Formats: sequence, C-alpha cells, structure tokens
Amino acid sequence: MRPGTLALRTVNQYRTRDIMTYLGLRYYFANQCARRDLWATEVASRLVLTRTQPGYFQSLHFKDRLQTGDVSYRDIFLPGANESYAEAALLAECEKHVAFKAHEFVFSYRLATADDTQGVYKPYFSGLQERHKKIAAACRSDSNFVVRYTDIKRFYPSISTESARAAWIKACNESKLPRRFYDLGLKILTDHAATSDKYSHGKGLLTGPMFSHLVANLVLRDVDEKMSASFPGRYFRYVDDVVLVGTSAQVMEGRELLRNCLGNLNLELHPPGNGKDFEIDASAWLVGEKDFEDSTSHDWMTFSRNLKQCLVFQASSMHTLSSMLSAEGFRIPLPDYSVAVSDARYQQRLTDSIHRHPWLLKTIFKQTTPENLLLAARSLRREYTEQLNLLFEAGAEISGYERKRVIPKIRYLAGRLLYLETPEDLNQLSIRLQDYSELHVLAEIMRSLVSRDVTRLLSLGSNSVQVATQALKIDGSELKCNVESWGAAQLQGLAILRAHGLAVSGPIDDELNRFALWQEGHSLMVSENVSIQEIACLHGVTTSPRHKSMLDTAFDRGEQLAFDAATPVETY
Repeated sequence: MRPGTLALRTVNQYRTRDIMTYLGLRYYFANQCARRDLWATEVASRLVLTRTQPGYFQSLHFKDRLQTGDVSYRDIFLPGANESYAEAALLAECEKHVAFKAHEFVFSYRLATADDTQGVYKPYFSGLQERHKKIAAACRSDSNFVVRYTDIKRFYPSISTESARAAWIKACNESKLPRRFYDLGLKILTDHAATSDKYSHGKGLLTGPMFSHLVANLVLRDVDEKMSASFPGRYFRYVDDVVLVGTSAQVMEGRELLRNCLGNLNLELHPPGNGKDFEIDASAWLVGEKDFEDSTSHDWMTFSRNLKQCLVFQASSMHTLSSMLSAEGFRIPLPDYSVAVSDARYQQRLTDSIHRHPWLLKTIFKQTTPENLLLAARSLRREYTEQLNLLFEAGAEISGYERKRVIPKIRYLAGRLLYLETPEDLNQLSIRLQDYSELHVLAEIMRSLVSRDVTRLLSLGSNSVQVATQALKIDGSELKCNVESWGAAQLQGLAILRAHGLAVSGPIDDELNRFALWQEGHSLMVSENVSIQEIACLHGVTTSPRHKSMLDTAFDRGEQLAFDAATPVETY
C-alpha cells in the first residue's frame, strides 16, 4: 500500500534533519496501516495527547568553535516518530486556516499545501528567492534608500511558554480550529516547556520540532503586522533575520520600533557591529540583485531529478551507475528504489503511460542513462570548481555585505563538490576553506573524507557527522578513530556512523550506541530514556540491527533524494 501524503511529508522532512528520527519513522511505517493519513490525525495524535512523558532526542549540532579550540553546540530536540507524524497532521490542519498562514512579508516556513510531499513546509529556497526579489524592488523604488539587516538573538530558546501558548490560543480562536488539534498544540507546547526546563534549554519553545516554526511565526505575527504597516512593501523577515528598506533615518527609527516590539516579548536584537546588524546603500545592495537567479542551483536540481528518475525507472542500473561514478572519484549516495517501485500496479501504470506518451521513453530511458548521468556529473564538477575559484579571488578577508553575499555561494558550491570532487582536489579545497571561519565545519568534513580519520569529525556534532557519513559510506575502506575523551557529541556521532553500517572503534556502553549496534537491543525497549525506548520498540525483535537496510533503501518512490551537505544550516 502506498503511503499517504502525511507519511511522505514526514519522511522527507526528517530525512535530512536527523537520522534517528528518520529511522524511527521507517520502523513506524513498517505497519502498513500507519501509513494512512487517518492514522496520523486520529491514532498518532491521540497517543501524543495521552502520553505521560515527552520523549525528545537531544541532538547536539555544531554551533561555533571557541577561541580555546573547543566546540560549542546547539541543542536540537527531535520528536520521536509518533509525535513527528501527529505534528504533520496538526500542521496540515493549520494550513486550512488563514490565521496560521505566514503573511506575504514573512518568507520562512510556509506550510505545505494540497498534495505537497517534499516536507511539512514549502522548500526553504523558494522563500529566500522571493524575499530577495522583493528587496530588490524596494531598493529600485528610491535611489536614496538603504538596506538595514538585523537579527533576533537566540530566537527560539528565547520564546517563553507563555508567549507561545498565547499566540497559539489566539490563532486557534480566530480560526475556530477543531478542538482535538487545539488540544494537541497545547499538549506539545506543555511538553516543550517540561523538556526545556529539564535540559535548561531556554524559556520554553524547543529548537528542533517542526511545530516550533509555526509557533515562532505566530508569536511574531503582531510584530510583523506593525512593522509592515510602518514599512509597507519594505519590511522582510526570514525566521530571525529582518531586513528594512528606507532612508537611513527611517530604517534606524524602524529598528528602534522593532527593538521595542520585541522587548514586549522579551526578545532582543543582536547589537550593531557584530556582522548580523549593518546598513548598506541600496545601490550597493543591487550589485547582488541576481545572486539567486544564476543557473547553479537549477543545474544541481536537474542533475538530482535525472538521478532519481534513473533510480526509479531503471532500478536495475543502480549498481552500474554506482560503479561508474565511484571509478571517477564521485561519492554520490544512491538509495535503492527497487522495492519501492516493484508492485505490479505501478509497473502496469508506467507501461500504459509509455504507450500513451511515447516521448516518455526518450526522456526517462535515454536522457537518464548511467552514461549521460556520468557526463552530467563531470560537467558539474568542472563548472563548480571554476565558479568556486572565481569566488576565492575576492580573498578571505572580505567583510560586510560582500562577505554576506560570497560565503553562501562558496558554501553552496563546496557542499556539492563534497560529492563531486576527486579526493586529491577535495583535499586542496579543504585547505582553502579553512581560511573562512564560517566554513570550518565543511573543511573538516572534507578532511575526514580524504584521510578516512573521523577523530576530529566526531567533535563537530551529529549534524556534521551525518553530512560526512553519506560520502564516507561510498568508499567503504577502514575508518580511523583515536578519540581520547568521549563526550556526548562524540558518542552521538559514533552512533550515526555505526547505524549506517560503518565499523568504528569506540565505546558501546551508552544506550544510543547499543541501539546502533543492536547489542542487548531488547533491554532498550524498557529504557528510562523515552526516546530510546520508543525507537527500540519500533525497531522490533531481531537478532541484528535493521538500520543500514533502512538507510540504504527508499521508503517510497515519492521519497526525495537526500544530499545532507546541501541542507542549509538553519538559524533560530
């Protein structure tokens, strides 16, 4: 039975967020009945409403490297499979009501609509692209205008439980949201508060759950409306990043208004002069007007789409394609879609479609052959390397708006060359990236791929290890690991490597690594850690772990290809 819209949304949303939540979902959906939307709205939601203990997995993500050389982490709390599924049902219901929809001047976390299955929200890039175009239009409207960037400090952890509940209740009352969803939202916020208190995370709203993004937008709804009224067509927000366009005096006055509005919610702006709060002439800003319109992202999207078409429609070619790519130094993850497309009804529909539309044969079976995909990968490698070298010419000491423009471009291209570049050139790229403090993690990931040494990688948080693991799996040769002191971050990274089937020396006495190796797995089903208990029970009784097979195969033909290095680092 094919999964419903909500199951696909949840799987696609969490695949690049966190491997443990994704694994829990895959085990959850082994129950065919659970794949139906009705299960999410009725069963999963009821289980969240009636639970006595929340079960969020505390994932440590890289935040910053301190002057001492130590790493600071951002606490990301990921819901288990059942809550993330109930969460998808809740957000789908909210999308039906105007009170929950983001205003046209808010460009982040717009709820998925109708049959969208890429995630519970619209793709992030479309929002960034639209905001950029509207800022450009505002800049062109007056030659005397300036652009002011400012940023909310520790946005999500600074939102109090009281503010979150008040915003949720207000939107529910305006929309007359059905009572069970009203109660479900309040229950999740209550569990956020309890978890936040337990881990000293912040004032109440957790960083990590998809529901938090909706609530954060609701908390700022009145602020957004007031700011937009003062700056009609010239106020733009993306999560915690705010842009004002006007004369220098106007934007300074607007920043002060914003600061006061946020102060009423006990939220703060970053101070000027720290790189997140600055002003630039509109004419200078317009130099980067076309930054989101180049063909780079479209080239990658086309390659990814063709790659998936090959894996779906020519599943038998996967091993040939994998061998051809690996032989030339590419390290592109290729999930197995063969089971997902094996049912007879799907095969018959495909055959019928080709008979009705013969051009499909050319598009699907000729343009997406392994040979053509290899040519495309070579072309991308060459083009991205040339573009990156041009960006490096600006030098690592650039600052201000120029740096704000260049760093995302370097990160984008380098993130894809992580999959495309030869080992020799990847090592050189890693060295060059070390000159940019914002790209330290990407440089370290590349270094670990070339050296096959994960010692330093494991200290960079679970998100960094997840990025590296996709590419580390392609080679398959032995990994080196010489960690002297095992902290929580290193143990989480170790578990991620092991869940993917990579052999790494290290401790096995913590529950997460026991789960990854499935050692005494049955005892984990009664763990006091609710998140471990849930995922262990969903895994089920087996003599060996099922993780690798789940991570190597696609859940459904509607599951997106996931390139973890291409996933943006979100801000909160």
